[in-house]
Amino acid sequence: MKSVKRWLFAAVLAVLLLAAVTAQIHNAKAATVRNFTLYGSYLHGWGFTAASISSPGPTIVVEQGDTVNLTLINNDGAFTHRFFVSYTNASSPNLGDPQSADFSGTVNFLFAASNTIGTYTYRCYYHPEVMWGYFQVVATGTIPEFQPLIMLSLLVVSATVAVLVHKRKRQI
Repeated sequence: MKSVKRWLFAAVLAVLLLAAVTAQIHNAKAATVRNFTLYGSYLHGWGFTAASISSPGPTIVVEQGDTVNLTLINNDGAFTHRFFVSYTNASSPNLGDPQSADFSGTVNFLFAASNTIGTYTYRCYYHPEVMWGYFQVVATGTIPEFQPLIMLSLLVVSATVAVLVHKRKRQI
């Protein structure tokens, strides 16, 4: 009976440890820098590569408050572009919306994503009808960069429980 209590205590302790580790991983996660490259064309839209330009462009997915690091590349050279995210889904930027400098070559643009979950639009200030796409802000911890740590925690807990069960069987 004493070994059953010890085994039960160890199993409960392992589950609580897993819950604590998972909560710490989720809550301690700082904003992440998300890197994207967008190619822009006034005739065709945006793309993650020069060969994948379309309208709408690709959906950019970030977590709340992430730092977004965009490399914006003008794919048609002769035309000026200006990237912006509209948090009201308007065809022109509002006060406070992230907005790059004008570019006719390549420019780097860094901004903080909204803390409000939702699907918004990004556009070119000069060609908003063709050069647009979706900018999605998801809950912190949604993008699976910490999934391997959670899986490792589950593996450690499972191994611990398996060892305890094996020891218990040997004692019986």
